[in-house]
Order: sequence, then structure tokens, then C-alpha cells
Amino acid sequence: MKAAVWTDIGKIEIREVPVPEPGPGEVLVKVRSAGVCRTDLEVITGKFKYGRPPHILGHEIAGEVAVLGSGVRRAKPGDRVVIETSIGCGVCPECRRGDRHLCSKMEEIGTAPHQGGYAQYVKAPEDNLVPIPDNVGFDEAGIVESVVCPIGGLMRLGVGFGETVLVYGVGPAGIAFIQGAKAMGAGEVIAVARNRERLERAGRMGADRLICSGTENVLDKVMEYTGGRGADTVCEAAGSGATTRSAFECVKRAGRVLLYGLPPEEQSREFSSLDIIMKQLEVHGILGNPHVWEPLLSLVSQGRIRLREMVDAVLPLDELKEAFRLMDDPVKKPLKIVVHPWDE
Repeated sequence: MKAAVWTDIGKIEIREVPVPEPGPGEVLVKVRSAGVCRTDLEVITGKFKYGRPPHILGHEIAGEVAVLGSGVRRAKPGDRVVIETSIGCGVCPECRRGDRHLCSKMEEIGTAPHQGGYAQYVKAPEDNLVPIPDNVGFDEAGIVESVVCPIGGLMRLGVGFGETVLVYGVGPAGIAFIQGAKAMGAGEVIAVARNRERLERAGRMGADRLICSGTENVLDKVMEYTGGRGADTVCEAAGSGATTRSAFECVKRAGRVLLYGLPPEEQSREFSSLDIIMKQLEVHGILGNPHVWEPLLSLVSQGRIRLREMVDAVLPLDELKEAFRLMDDPVKKPLKIVVHPWDE
């Protein structure tokens, strides 16, 4: 089969490699669409040390069941599925309660030793398959993983009806927070970003108010929009020390701060615990959520989460390097790109 293989720091090669053989309880999936994640770009370039080459990356995967391993009971050849990529040990308390993403031995499809979705086929445990609704396309399903964490965090914690939600960052995660908050009953969503064009897109995707941090004082504008109280819930998806500090300034007393963006190590502690104590804040880390995939796909099917509008480019797998180049463009970088392993 054809696959894009990470061969060395900064290098990707299109190669012919053996088709994986599914083991007991596993299935082979024919990959129809794979979302391109910026994390993979940072792994390839050595900025984020997660695994080592040679390896097939790719953890946003949608396709069709092709071959069944022994012991598979529910999946059938031809089933349209998206793959939830967390693999736990199966026996620890976290795994037994369904939180395999919190397993201390958690592994992930797309990270060694599990080959990923930048290939024509990938194998996965049957328990990791999530059915795709009939009216949801492969490209939409192929980027579900990129919005599961933000929307899963909101589903886990809840959004109060009519409350104000402030979102920092308008990349895929920020847009996910915006859409998820609106779908769950937020009264007003405020988006903050430096890039005016991307900020306006956030408005089209559901944000009610926009603050351009490059030209406006974020704290002043948030207080203006909230009557001096601050936002009920703040979602940090930009991943910088500056936006994290601002999040703690702009949340109301007894409000909530949801931290998802990963700041550089030297900026990772740039907020004061005094803010948390004196404002009696709730602070939550946002990670994966195996429980949210099916309800999220149901919202996509109903049109309440608009993933199709997040896909800006569709390329054949052969052009994966071009996809990464586009994602690294500081001005014109697309929101999401998917690659098709079977297209020429």
C-alpha cells in the first residue's frame, strides 16, 4: 500500500509498505480521509518530541472497514467509521470506567508502535470504531478528532444556558469551542485573536462578538461586553503565556477557565495562583474524551456543528508535504486540510 512515512527530522517520503494485518479484536480500515494536524508537523520537524522515525503518522482518520480480525463481533466490511485513536491498557481504573485517554500506559494510533492514517490502510481495535451517520461525509468525519477535545471538555463540564463564553484563538480548537458553546446554549460567545481575517471567519462560524487583540485592549472590551463582570467561562485555545494570563484577568469571580492550548514550556506557568484563590476560580485541563465521539457526530449530522466549512483544502496523500507547507504559512494558513490516500 501507499503511505507517507516520516523518515527523519524534517523528512516525509511517499513509499510502498506492507498492508497491516489485523490481530484479534482488530479491523483493517481503508482510509478515505485523513485530517492533517499541526501537531504532526511539529513532530516531524522535531519541535514536539513524540515518537521517533521511521513511522506513519496521522491520528485524524475516517474510512471503511475492509478486513476483520478474529473475534470481531460488531463491525462489518463496508461500515463507514471514524477511528478514536486512544488505546489504553484495558485493566486500570481509568480504562475500566471508559477513560482510556487517561490511562497511564495510554498509546495512540499514529504514534509508535501504532501506525497512523497517512496511508491507504490502518488497523485499529474494534472498540475504537465510531459509526459515521449516513449524511456525514468522510472529510467531515476525518477531522472529528480535531474538535473532540474542545467540545468534549464543554460536554463534560456543561455550559450554563445564556452564559457568556470567551474563547482565545480561532484555529480549529477555537472554532470548536465557539460552535460547541453555541450548540449547548451559551447566550453570547466572544472570540479573541490577532488575525482580523480569521477572526471574521469565527464570526461566520458562530461568535457573537469579536476582539482583535492586535489593536484592541482585550480586558477593556470584555468588561464592556459583560457589564464589568467578566466572562462566565473562558476557553484558552491559543496556547501562549499572554493569552493564558489574559484569560485569568477576563473571567468573572467564581467563573471557569478551560485550558487547552499548549504554550511553550517557558510560558507554561505564566499566571498567578493568587488569581485562582482570590477569584475562587475553577480551572480545568482539557484533553481527549472517548465518550463524546458519538454525540458529537450526531450534532454534525444535525448541522449544529459545521465541520464541512472548516475544511479549506483537500489534497492527495502524495501532496502531504504541501499540506504541511500551507499549514505553516503565517498569513494564509488554512483552518483544516484533509488528504485522500486513494487519490492520484
